Amino acid sequence: MKRRLVWIGACLMAAFSTVAVLQSAYAATGCRVEYSVTNQWSTGFQGSITVTNLGDPINGWTLTFAFPDANQKVTQGWNAGWSQSGATVTATNAGWNGTLAPSASVNVGFTGTWSGANPSPASFALNGTTCNGTAATPSASPSSPAPTTDPWSPPSDLAGPLDRVWAHQEETYSNLYGFRNYGWDQLVANSGTVNYCVRWDSTAHVTAAQRDAVHATLQRQYQKWMDQMLDNGQGWNGWPYRQVPVKVVGWAVRDRAQLEWTDASVDVYVNNIRENAPQCGEPCGRFFHQDGNYSGCPGGAAHHYDQSLWLTAGFQGGAGGDWGQRIGSEYYMSNLSAENVHILLHEIGHTYGLDDFYDWDPTPGRGFIMKAGSATQITEFDKWMLRDFWRHLKSRYGL
Repeated sequence: MKRRLVWIGACLMAAFSTVAVLQSAYAATGCRVEYSVTNQWSTGFQGSITVTNLGDPINGWTLTFAFPDANQKVTQGWNAGWSQSGATVTATNAGWNGTLAPSASVNVGFTGTWSGANPSPASFALNGTTCNGTAATPSASPSSPAPTTDPWSPPSDLAGPLDRVWAHQEETYSNLYGFRNYGWDQLVANSGTVNYCVRWDSTAHVTAAQRDAVHATLQRQYQKWMDQMLDNGQGWNGWPYRQVPVKVVGWAVRDRAQLEWTDASVDVYVNNIRENAPQCGEPCGRFFHQDGNYSGCPGGAAHHYDQSLWLTAGFQGGAGGDWGQRIGSEYYMSNLSAENVHILLHEIGHTYGLDDFYDWDPTPGRGFIMKAGSATQITEFDKWMLRDFWRHLKSRYGL
């Protein structure tokens, strides 16, 4: 696996910093872009772009850049609408991330193809303004109101139900505060990334294109939960991560011939059967090594996995926990382009400690993703349940 990080600026300094001021009579503009190749193999790669607004507030954005090589092509992406004409790539905000406050950032990602060479783009533009890398002079518009001193400010009609949910968890979880392998713990241990193994519990074959789509869909759905921890691109209540890269480091399968690729972009585990299903090696799994000791993992800690995406043929419904998520392989593969893979979203919620609601409903008639079958996307109530977990656990991380 190769990883590259490129800071785009007017010139490349030892500290990767640049200086520029762009302004108009009506609004100050300025932006910074961080471009990285987070994974690369013989014919494809995964790119990540973080854009930071260094000017006045933006409501609606378009990012443009040009690939230096004619063989570099975007095949699919997330967190933005993607298109490519010749060498020029355009990413337009999604419906939920179009507003960028001053100093706020947004992360977008894509998978692409290449051959011969895979150089980084030389420059980027946000809404037509070249991103040169440092803060612009602020305009004379009124300053934003100071943030509230108490970050716990859910909608008033949700405050009571949220209190009841937390009280219920305190009563029913056997080790609510002492458990140390929530998704929160995994993210902090990895400095804001999460590694996955795909347990391919099916006899179907998987092409390289399908593999990449499996990865991209997982990234897109995972980020939907992470975005609930942001307000205008900034972390809520000390949340330190704007974008959480999801890295699929391994696939587990019964028969290597089922995987129709020959590149070494992921580790492949063959016929390592646990729970009557293929599993990536236990020496590499956080579930089995919560002390972080991966000395027995081939390739070391970089090849460890925190969670498993367990895709089982004929499986109905789902399951989730600190070990990962299990859903039907047919369901997942038929929803690779879906905006919301709602069963997966529900199960990721369990990884972060959120409860099931089969026997009671704190918001009768409203529906939310953690009440199975009542919603197909993350709701405001889900968001504040997630935030409630964070505010109760964050002190363990010194934040």
